[in-house]
Amino acid sequence: MRLSRSIRNRFVIATVALVAVGICALLTLSFLLGTHTRGALRDETLQSELDHNIELLARDPAAQLSQSKTLRIYRAESADLPDEFVTLPLGAHPFVAAGGRLFHVVVRESPRGRIYASFDITERERLESQNRWVIMSCGALIVLVVALAAVWLARSLLSPIDELAARLEQISPEDRDVRLAKTFGDSELAPIARSIDGFLGRLDGFVERERSFTESASHELRSPLAVLQGAAELLADQSRGQPALARTIERIRRATRDMSDFTHTLLLLSREPQSVTSPGDQCDVTEVANRVIEEQRILLTGKPVTLNCNCNEPMVVAAPASLVKIVLSNLLRNAMSATDSGSISCSIHGRTIELSDSGAGIPEGAMERIFDRRFSLSPGGHGLGLHLTKRICDKFGWAIALESTATGTVARVTF
Repeated sequence: MRLSRSIRNRFVIATVALVAVGICALLTLSFLLGTHTRGALRDETLQSELDHNIELLARDPAAQLSQSKTLRIYRAESADLPDEFVTLPLGAHPFVAAGGRLFHVVVRESPRGRIYASFDITERERLESQNRWVIMSCGALIVLVVALAAVWLARSLLSPIDELAARLEQISPEDRDVRLAKTFGDSELAPIARSIDGFLGRLDGFVERERSFTESASHELRSPLAVLQGAAELLADQSRGQPALARTIERIRRATRDMSDFTHTLLLLSREPQSVTSPGDQCDVTEVANRVIEEQRILLTGKPVTLNCNCNEPMVVAAPASLVKIVLSNLLRNAMSATDSGSISCSIHGRTIELSDSGAGIPEGAMERIFDRRFSLSPGGHGLGLHLTKRICDKFGWAIALESTATGTVARVTF
């Protein structure tokens, strides 16, 4: 849509500008040529009258000079010669104002002295000025008509692009075997439609392969994980009274649960947004946060780090608990990994949960890439934790932000 509007606007603007410039150039040229032609004709007329009157004066110095309503011949000693004419040099003067009128004046020398020929052009200039306004108004009207015609023509020419854009917007990611070439078979967009059909065909194949993989992974991964969880539960019952073995089995159980949650999260994120949650999916962030903190405390064994949780008020969100747990677990593990001594605290303020630590912080240059896939601050890390966390937050419209200094990092998630 935006592309077609851009082309349409440029077409209309270019057409109107071209017509406007052409009309302005034509009007300017016609005004200049008209003024020059009228001036030349007046000059010729006045010069002819001067020649005639100079011949009269040569034969009879007291001869009556030419006089009419618009044309008059004056001698230098004439009593009614306007003062504005007296100071004029020899030659033609197209526009001379005198007595509230406008004259075209030609001054010549004769054997009987200087002689003046004047032509009253007041009314003609007034009419020409009116005509110029009429012509300019017609030019503006022509530009307006051309602009409307250009808009209509642009819409007509670009309507196939709008139709193609509308068809593309209507295609749902779940629709398969959608093709456009038949609709635009007789249009100039037919080659583009065929190219899009080729892309949609490749996309259908990709989606089908991904869906097949997702379904297979859902079955193949859940079954062994269920076996591992069942075996871990059985070993936990058999390890009672053996603290060292119980701690090891508990780590196996926790790792199995994390793997199950991680697999579940990946399978959910691979689906469309409407497939991620069901209307009944809700969880209490406070409860999930307390459970995550208790499960992760073991990672601080041997470190002089205190872990505080100030999450008391319930905060219910419309999302599976497993996804909220992934977000909080990743943020908490990062805080534990970055903190060798000091404290880590978790608190809830309104709809925001905040995790802060007293670790080394995130380098300034790394903050821009902290959510990138495969970017990790830890040697040997894969960088998937924060990338996955950001994907989950984006999927549900949660806001995640990190603030870091040399004395620690604060992570906030607003639900």
